[in-house]
Amino acid sequence: MQTDGEQTPYRGWEQLLHLGIAALGITAFLTGELAEDGPGTAGWLLHAWLGLALGTALLLRLATGLTGRRPMRFTSWSPFSRRQWRLAAADLRALLRLQTPHRASHEGLAGLVQIFGLALFCWLAATGTALYLASGANVDWLEEAHEIGEGLVPAYLGLHVGAVLLHSLAGDPVWPRMFPWFARRAARSD
Repeated sequence: MQTDGEQTPYRGWEQLLHLGIAALGITAFLTGELAEDGPGTAGWLLHAWLGLALGTALLLRLATGLTGRRPMRFTSWSPFSRRQWRLAAADLRALLRLQTPHRASHEGLAGLVQIFGLALFCWLAATGTALYLASGANVDWLEEAHEIGEGLVPAYLGLHVGAVLLHSLAGDPVWPRMFPWFARRAARSD
């Protein structure tokens, strides 16, 4: 667990990347209905450009996952390791006992939720980019694939944001690790 005196494991640009992916992902999701009017319309273009920007941010995140600093690397939170699944099971047991798990940012259940979100938004960016490039073509199957991902966004946001809220309510706020500038500002206003 991180205390106020500890330095955040994330650098400023890493925090901005997280915030950018969140903002672009949510706004692209919210403008999805506008895209229903079809290629070339203002709503479709807005949704498409937000999705393309999200795809670019995700490519940067994938690059940092492969070559970045240790806290950002995928090797530190592989969802395919037995250890990760054991930690996730322990986290679920702790939650059933109404206790919040205390782990590093990408370990256990938190790591699985985060990799689910990354995979989900990569799926949406990939299928959305393909739809953008094939605009006007009959690609109903691709639209359906994109909409399956769209349907999973609320579940992911509920898990991710819900976990942050749960930790905060339990007296273990984790959000200052990602947004320490916001936490400092809130502390100054008290």
